Amino acid sequence: MRRIFILFVLAALCSCSKNERLIYDLNMHDIYYPIVTETRDSLFVSLLTADEILTATVEVKLLGDVLQAPARFKVEVVKEKTDAIEGIHYEKLPDYYDFPAGEFVYKMPVNLLKGDKSITEKPMSLTLRLVETSDLGIAYKDRAEIRLVIADMVKMPEGTGYYGDMTAFKNLFGDYSRKKHLMIIELTGHDFWDGNYGNYGGANGIYYEMDYYIPYARKLYKIITEKEIEDENGNIIQGWMVP
Repeated sequence: MRRIFILFVLAALCSCSKNERLIYDLNMHDIYYPIVTETRDSLFVSLLTADEILTATVEVKLLGDVLQAPARFKVEVVKEKTDAIEGIHYEKLPDYYDFPAGEFVYKMPVNLLKGDKSITEKPMSLTLRLVETSDLGIAYKDRAEIRLVIADMVKMPEGTGYYGDMTAFKNLFGDYSRKKHLMIIELTGHDFWDGNYGNYGGANGIYYEMDYYIPYARKLYKIITEKEIEDENGNIIQGWMVP
């Protein structure tokens, strides 16, 4: 009987310890990159429509209760995972960023620079890591790094699944061509991944911006069907089923 009682006490203590680890203190404030998942670690940023500087925004999310006052957090460049060069492809990061009070998401600005010819042929990577401060901790170590893929060129949409970018493109604009892609940029004033339009700024893909693009799909259809326009291969662009 004594042995059973001791085992019961030990089980209760272990259970209590486990439950304490599961409780999240609302006074704790930790951050992470919500766009980073098990299958995604990067964000494509196009400089195609930028003049000299493009301010890209990267969402940083708060885990815990909202802040009562702004709190500082730090971001560092992960050198071993970065081939972009400070002063050529991006401006030096500030010493600290301020996460605003009363918000769960902060759109962290990163200034990217246009002008280097190398990124018109091949993208460069800028990997950013969230760093813990006395104000803010890190919620998930595996979601504390994000890779910005920086390019000054047209990137063909990828993904043929239901939510894939190419699937969404074809649903909106018909068969893909570089010429059609450039016409869409001219109509909208930005590329699909510029981060300054619609609901998510293209960060989650074209599918999630379908409502935004439907009026432009109809405008493009009208332009293309009113006269003959050749694509980059000399073929006449044909009409398609417009949403």
